[in-house]
Amino acid sequence: MRSIKKIFKITLITILSLSILLIFGLFVYTRGSYKALDQMYQEVELLDTQEIAYINDFDQISYLVENPIKNIVIVPGGKVKPESYMYLAISLAAQGYDVTIVKTVFNLAILTPNYGARFLKEDMDNVVIGHSLGGTVASLFSSGIDYVSDIVFLASYPISDVTDKNVLIITAEFDEVLDLEGIESSRALLPEDVQEFEILGGNHAQFGWYGMQKDDGDARITTKEQQDIIIDQIIDFIQ
Repeated sequence: MRSIKKIFKITLITILSLSILLIFGLFVYTRGSYKALDQMYQEVELLDTQEIAYINDFDQISYLVENPIKNIVIVPGGKVKPESYMYLAISLAAQGYDVTIVKTVFNLAILTPNYGARFLKEDMDNVVIGHSLGGTVASLFSSGIDYVSDIVFLASYPISDVTDKNVLIITAEFDEVLDLEGIESSRALLPEDVQEFEILGGNHAQFGWYGMQKDDGDARITTKEQQDIIIDQIIDFIQ
């Protein structure tokens, strides 16, 4: 009996120790997450937000309008803080959409892959937008949900079947982070009429607004230019 209790105690201590080490490791790994640049906040100040309600909670940043055309959920890229997508979100909300940026655990959406689904609305069409790792995760929780009508992959691609969705893939000319072979290998998971658009002069990091990213290429256009192109492409697509 004592032997069993001893084994149980050792096992419990081991599990707790490993859990603490895992959490500590994730904290250290994501401590250097990319954050929004001051320039983005300056541009946000210039946007008309009078008709937009703002919610900043522990798990979401939301911009809500009266009688929204559709509901949009944005899933951030890996190790990117959600605030980095505020210019994108507000600009879309200003066009008549409810928009929510998901605050992911440790800024890694893959740790809770179904978390974004809680912000979908069953009474209207939903658009899911994911940047990089966020796009991969977006495909996981959107697959098989009929009220997700559109998915936009920003420098990303699916790992779950989204053949029943309207899909837009936006890439950038000088993106050296995105695995282009990944897009090609995901073709069977995409609809035949998938739309694709390449931003000339753009790079991976400028799909958000957080400055340079490790291993990325140098952009030949400004972040605002790339962001405005992304917004125009998304609006044209979801309308």
